[in-house]
Parts: sequence; structure tokens; C-alpha cells
Amino acid sequence: NIRVFRAKHLTFQATTMQSSLLLVVAGAVLLTTTRAFSLPGSKRRMENVVLRYFDGVNKQDPAQIKSCFAEEAIIRDVCGINDAKRIVKAQDLTDRCMDFLAAHPDTLVKFHHGPECGRDSRWVVAHWYETGTLTGKSCGVEPTNSPMAVEGQTRFYVNRDLKISEMVVTRTFSEWETKMLETAKVSYA
Repeated sequence: NIRVFRAKHLTFQATTMQSSLLLVVAGAVLLTTTRAFSLPGSKRRMENVVLRYFDGVNKQDPAQIKSCFAEEAIIRDVCGINDAKRIVKAQDLTDRCMDFLAAHPDTLVKFHHGPECGRDSRWVVAHWYETGTLTGKSCGVEPTNSPMAVEGQTRFYVNRDLKISEMVVTRTFSEWETKMLETAKVSYA
């Protein structure tokens, strides 16, 4: 009787341990699945903010562009004159974008890759390229009718309000930007 009791007890313990292990595994799977299900929806929404920004550029819609940014955003243009982080108002970001579009009214942005949200972060990365023609006068730079082709990679931090609040840009420059930079160097001297 004692052997039967021990055998039943061990069987019960083994069954209980298996059940506990299954519960732990099921809990981990549920937690991972819950996170996975919540993140893709969030990821898609964050990616859509960046897509909406680029769509606003393609449509030359300043209201749409501005709506993608927090009131202020931190920007770091790794390739610019000053690669330090700067805090910029959404309106200033929009105005600079519109200056670029005034110089290149036929601008079209496309993607090599992305926008794609990081695995466990709020950063959205886009590897983009844009083409157009320098046919408009903007910021004192005269049109040259030269074709424009630039590309870059930008990391966008999309905050919980689904607004871009930080950007890190690595890119090439258009003829228009180069001329503006030359003018800026002269004015800084």
C-alpha cells in the first residue's frame, strides 16, 4: 500500500510539475504573444507616421508634414555643418522641407527599405531616395534645371502621441543644399 501511495504521489507530483511547467510556458507564450500582438499594431502605427511624413513631402502638403512632428523635435543631421543635436520647432522643419520642395517642385521620394520599426523600440528607420529637378528659386539659390538625386537613411523616434520627436539623418546633398551650405560658410566666416 505504501508503494502504491508513493507511486500515486510521485505520479501526482510529476503531473503537478508538468502542469506547472506548462503553465509557466503558456504564460511566457501568452506574454510574448500579447506583446507581439500589441507591438505590431503599434509598430504599424509608428511606421505609418513616417510614411505619412514622406507622403506629405510627395504631395507637397505642409499641413500633412507638420502634423507628423511633435511641437519640437530633436534633429541630428550627421552630414550637416553642425552634426550636434538641435531642438527644432515643427514649423521650422516644415518650412525647410517646403524650401527644398520649392527648389525641386517635381521631387519624388521612394524607399530602398522601410520605413520599419525596430524590434523593441520606438525608432523607425527608412532608407530613402528622392529625385527631381532644380527648377525653382528658393532661399536665394537660382534654378539650374539640373537633375537631383539624393538618398539617405533616417531614424525617426515616434513618441507615444504618434509624433516624430527625434530624427537622426545621414544623407547626400542636392546641388541646392550644397549652394546653401557654401553661402552659410561665407556668412559664418
